[in-house]
Amino acid sequence: MHVPFLVAMTSRSDSWLQWTLWAIIMSLVMGWVARSRMRPRPACCDQQLRHPVSTLIIGLAGFLLFAAIAVISNVFSNKTTSWWTTAIFLGFALLALPVVGDYFAARHEVSREGLLYGRLLGDGGFLCWDELSSVRFSSSMKWFRLETQSGTVVRVSVMLMGLPVFAQMILAYARSAAIDPTTQMILHATAEGNPPSVWGLSDGPSRTGVE
Repeated sequence: MHVPFLVAMTSRSDSWLQWTLWAIIMSLVMGWVARSRMRPRPACCDQQLRHPVSTLIIGLAGFLLFAAIAVISNVFSNKTTSWWTTAIFLGFALLALPVVGDYFAARHEVSREGLLYGRLLGDGGFLCWDELSSVRFSSSMKWFRLETQSGTVVRVSVMLMGLPVFAQMILAYARSAAIDPTTQMILHATAEGNPPSVWGLSDGPSRTGVE
């Protein structure tokens, strides 16, 4: 009578343990990324926005991990192996590739005039601060969304190094009316060396502008 109950309790305990372990691992990884983006850099790189090497490592590790699981699960197949489990693992592996690509593509540089930006897809360009019509922070996507009067949109990830200088430039040279009020508070915090969190809730105000 009690065996099914014990089995169910054991299953729930294992599931809880797995999710707890996953949350701990992700917190440690995101903490590492957050520390990496704030490491001191040479003066010549102050105005450059770049991903830390940790972003590349995470992207490559994620791709290799899930691709290896997909291969191994088919080489050493068992009852749980099917076409859809393989597809899921391959899907996760492919999701890691944009992270690797963004490490090389998302390379920007700020100046008093504006932002020289790169893109993962499409050509980069130059955005003038005084042409901005909207500046908003998305807490769900973890990026600053900049839109010009001509409709050009540039997204700046919170995972980049150089965010304090980026925030200082926007606050100094962009029109105040173009900046969302809550985003303005986040930019002030970022300019002082406290950028939004890369994981979970923002380090700044709890309510942020969302696209």
